[in-house]
Order: sequence, then structure tokens, then C-alpha cells
Amino acid sequence: MKRTILISVLSLTFASFLFSGTLQPSISMRFNDVVNTNNDIEDENFTTTLVLGFAMSMEEGVYAGFDSDGEDSRIFVSFDYGTFGMGMNSAGEPQFTIGAKYKALSNLDVMLDYVVNNLTDDGDDPGSPLPNELRLSLGVTF
Repeated sequence: MKRTILISVLSLTFASFLFSGTLQPSISMRFNDVVNTNNDIEDENFTTTLVLGFAMSMEEGVYAGFDSDGEDSRIFVSFDYGTFGMGMNSAGEPQFTIGAKYKALSNLDVMLDYVVNNLTDDGDDPGSPLPNELRLSLGVTF
């Protein structure tokens, strides 16, 4: 069932991109939960993931798109001053992101997202949400 829904969403997203003016594929390296780790690369809690996505230009300075790392996925709207996203985590529970994007070079972006997990349910302790986290991403748009 999840696969059918995911294929439907991807098909609709791709179809909407066909009618857009500018389609920008992107690839990013995401550093998950950068605040709650000791930032040691050898620490198993410091995880990095590869994120693939698409964005389309809606109007001057406004982009809408989809990105996924294979487990977490989200639909986002990005303005010059910030980004708002909503999606689901690997357990199929909702998560929301609020963040900012800084264009470091012509096609290199630095993104900082605060992931709000208050609606999730920790599998180990039912009734308690997963902790919120701060993610840092370095991405290239084509």
C-alpha cells in the first residue's frame, strides 16, 4: 500500500514538473541531528545521508519541490528567506521542517532545517514523541 501511494505521489510530482518553467534537480549530503552529537565523525550517532530531490520555480524567488533520502521524504516550499516542509519519517509518521537556505556559490547551497517531531511516536516508549532535531545539508543544484 505504501509503495502504491509513493508511486502515485512521485507520478503526480513528476507530471506537475512537466508543466513548470524551471526544473532543478539537486543532490545533497545531510548531517542529521547535529546538535545532540559530539560532532565526532567516528561516532555512530553522527549520521550522514544522501538526499535526492527536485524543485521547480513557481515565481521569482519561490520554489516548491520534493526530496527524499530513501527513508525520510518531504514536500517543501522555499522562499528567499526560508523553507517550510512537511513529510514523513521512516516509520511513516508525520514530521515538519522549518529552515533556511544560503546560496554559498552559484549552485552550492547550505541548508539548516529544524525538524519538528512532536506528532511522532517513539517505538520504545509508546505515547512519547521522538526528539526534535537540527539538520545541516550541503547541496548542489543543477
